[in-house]
Amino acid sequence: MNRHELIDVGTISMSGLLLRNSRFFSRSVSSAPIGDVVSGTAIDIETVRTGGVQEVAASTPVGEFRAAYLVTQWRGPDAPTLLYHHGSGEQPFDFGRFSSNSFRRLFGTDGGPDVNLIALRAPFHDGSNREYIRAMDTLENFVGMLATSASLIEALTAQVRDAGCPATLAAGISLGGWVVNLHRAYYGGVDRYVPIFAGAQLGELFVSSIYRKLVAEPALANPEVVRTVLDFEDDFAAVGSADCDPLLARFDRLIEFERQRTAYEGVDVATLEKGHITGSLATDALRSHIQQSIANTRE
Repeated sequence: MNRHELIDVGTISMSGLLLRNSRFFSRSVSSAPIGDVVSGTAIDIETVRTGGVQEVAASTPVGEFRAAYLVTQWRGPDAPTLLYHHGSGEQPFDFGRFSSNSFRRLFGTDGGPDVNLIALRAPFHDGSNREYIRAMDTLENFVGMLATSASLIEALTAQVRDAGCPATLAAGISLGGWVVNLHRAYYGGVDRYVPIFAGAQLGELFVSSIYRKLVAEPALANPEVVRTVLDFEDDFAAVGSADCDPLLARFDRLIEFERQRTAYEGVDVATLEKGHITGSLATDALRSHIQQSIANTRE
């Protein structure tokens, strides 16, 4: 086990100790399959608003959820639009001096790439990480959260396209990468998808990776239930469009490289020689990957 893997294992093990009374899916491991929930989710946005945080409501087959978006940079309807989705447990709109969310690391607070830049916030990410984990006590809440974020990408994409935007990109890291891939599998229509540290066998994250240390025993005892609800590799692979620029980390012990890269058959998968934690902090490499995808939309 190299240092990248050790950092992943140590970080999750410590989180498991700190959050020992809060586990994923501790109250219920029942849910409709994620594809059905994504397909049945709707968010109505009349126009993209640029004045501060904009909260939205989603109607899903597993309940009502609230998400939000923030336009941090608007170059105008003639510029491409990049939608960015954060990772698990982040507070994506915290741009304070000591904040460490991935959006701030990648794009800063004083302007970014020459695109319209919109940050998304998933349900349950407007409070502390502990509050987020507690909200994940049911599988339905987790599925509804992902479906809401995927639907938010769809709603925003439709609006900027109607405004005349020449191209759209959807990028996300970890949790955000799964959201990006779910949108590609069940909506489509974004010009470039940029999933970072994600695949399409989402169930494996919880039942076979080191992340299982954060999962409740009833879910671990029923791994096929979790896989049936969360995996969407067949639907993802059926898309067939050459519109995806994935990035994986070879030594990632959460989003396991060999298992998750199977979703990208026939796709050029960019690879970092890092783990999940060390890869998430490789800001220059992540930024360069996203910038290359932006360039691809202009070719």
